[in-house]
Amino acid sequence: MVKKIKKRTKAQTPAPPKDRIKGSKKNPAGSASGSRGDIKISEATEKALSNMRDEHNKKYKAQSKKVDLGMLKAVYRRGAGAFSSSHRPNVTSREQWALARVKAFLKLVGTGERKKAYNTDLDLLPKGHPQKTEKKAELLNIPDRYSHIDFIPPKAAAEAAERALRIRSKKPPSQRGGTEVGLARARDLVNRKRLSPETVKRMLAYFQRHEVDKKGSTWGDYGKGRQAWDLWGGDSGYTWSKTKVNQMKKADDKAQSLRAYGEAIQLDANSNYNIPNGLQIGKAFKTLSLGQVSSRMNGEKVGREISSDLLQELVRVFKERQIQDPVIIDWQHATSPFNGGAPAPPESGNSLGLILDLELREDGLYAIPAYNERGLEVVKNAGGILWSSPEYIDGEVYSRDGGDKIGDAQLLAITLTPRPAQSHNKIDSITLSESAKEHQMNENDKLEELGNEALKAMILELQKQIAEMKAESEASLNAEHDDKEKMNDHYDDEEKKKKMKEDEAEKMKEHDEEEKKKKMMEDEEKHKKLSESSNLLSEITLLKETVSKLTKENNEIKCKEAVSILLSEGKITPAEEAYARDAFNMKDLQPSFWNMFNDRPSNSQVNLKTVGHSSSGQEVNRASLDEKIKKLCEEKSISYSEALNLFREQNTEFYNKAINGVL
Repeated sequence: MVKKIKKRTKAQTPAPPKDRIKGSKKNPAGSASGSRGDIKISEATEKALSNMRDEHNKKYKAQSKKVDLGMLKAVYRRGAGAFSSSHRPNVTSREQWALARVKAFLKLVGTGERKKAYNTDLDLLPKGHPQKTEKKAELLNIPDRYSHIDFIPPKAAAEAAERALRIRSKKPPSQRGGTEVGLARARDLVNRKRLSPETVKRMLAYFQRHEVDKKGSTWGDYGKGRQAWDLWGGDSGYTWSKTKVNQMKKADDKAQSLRAYGEAIQLDANSNYNIPNGLQIGKAFKTLSLGQVSSRMNGEKVGREISSDLLQELVRVFKERQIQDPVIIDWQHATSPFNGGAPAPPESGNSLGLILDLELREDGLYAIPAYNERGLEVVKNAGGILWSSPEYIDGEVYSRDGGDKIGDAQLLAITLTPRPAQSHNKIDSITLSESAKEHQMNENDKLEELGNEALKAMILELQKQIAEMKAESEASLNAEHDDKEKMNDHYDDEEKKKKMKEDEAEKMKEHDEEEKKKKMMEDEEKHKKLSESSNLLSEITLLKETVSKLTKENNEIKCKEAVSILLSEGKITPAEEAYARDAFNMKDLQPSFWNMFNDRPSNSQVNLKTVGHSSSGQEVNRASLDEKIKKLCEEKSISYSEALNLFREQNTEFYNKAINGVL
């Protein structure tokens, strides 16, 4: 049977030798493997692609037909690379061939039409496009917990593999090292393909097994052992694979810890929810309370009053649009379209989870969250000192995939924050599960925290004295009761009573008076001891209050000094001073907030070198203010914060000019 050979099309005409170029210094091989590669093109070409993008997106409104510049740059780069292997003879420009491929891609995105042979850019199609596929290089089964790890091998490892392939090809067959697996690995390294976690682990295992080959007699002559070693990336590949495996181990340990919290959460969770992979359901919390919210800054109303009708509409639209418009759990409004300031950590733009459901109850709107690993860690570390701050549209809402009206209110996101707009007592704090307890220290715990052994010994002695006094009082009462019983028995006989009254009336009188005196003395002694005990208790209470007050004052002083240093170094603006104070007070629970301010470079927020002048011509800026405050510290022998407050009271105009630039 004669096999029919398909005739080449004009577009498949092999490129002449002068056009056969692979990669470049600007764009190495593999740079167009995804739509987010750092592809470098000329300014004119980028402008042309931007115009093509804008025209296309103006014509097509559906999200599954939208394109971005990253996609078009990747298609352009692939087209430029394809020009090196084949193109129509009448096309003489690489740029022309690449732009033609971009136009074909845009037609495919918008209409779905393409030639059967054009299937090389399907992985770049927008999410939701019916013809979108994934490239094999992107199907590496990399778990979410490894998302922060870069699995692209280093340049030095690629150079070692390329050197091994080159030298090996020049050796006679009997002197060639490396197996088929090693050769395949070398090709991946040369192309700097992203490797799977399992492949990286196999690389490390190979190096650990064959490190002994370095002692072989042919190592210096680039024998089989040396060839095989470099095919796997050489010393650079060994170091890199060891680093990546260690990173994976740390991620595995962290995931195992978080999984334990997730399993605890699941015990309390409602099993009726369909929880997405990688998420763990958490405790439901009230995120919107009925009533009017007012600004803490000026008392003005924030939005209209939150009513049952508004909450019902939020729930209705959420349930109807949950698939098209999922509600994410955000951090500090980091991804909010209404946020004018800088995003806050952790890693702005990465959500902490999703809202699975909304429930309308008598006292407000409750959200059922499902956290990812990052969300679990943030909520766990916060220890209950987090609240929710919902973002929602109160008014007409339209669909993003057609422009039709979908309702009169829509929940956009729920952000976690230590500073909610609503009153803390009207919404719930965020914890991992119902079983998470708020640990409140009792008085004994507080005394132990003081670490004052003498004070604890005093309390124990006081308790012992009180117990002894109680026991002594009870014994005295029992003795009196026994005496009365004996007297009653003694006087049962009426005649003996009369005689006893006559014979011992005087003796009883004396005895009674002695007992009264003794009782009075005992009462006085007891009263004295109780008075001393009361004084000791008062002193202890006063001591605890004093220690608490001093601790609070000391923390306030430290906070003022720390924030003042940030101001003096230009690391924060005056508008951020309140946020910096909150971050300092929470740094034991959430150190990342304080580190965000403290790790900023000096002068990064306010340039202290900006020169202003007072009416006398004296320079007025943060630098000169800092010098004056330090000088005042030395003159008065006081702390920086005390000097700052004193200078602000005595030189208000100078201080305002230096801080705000306004007299």
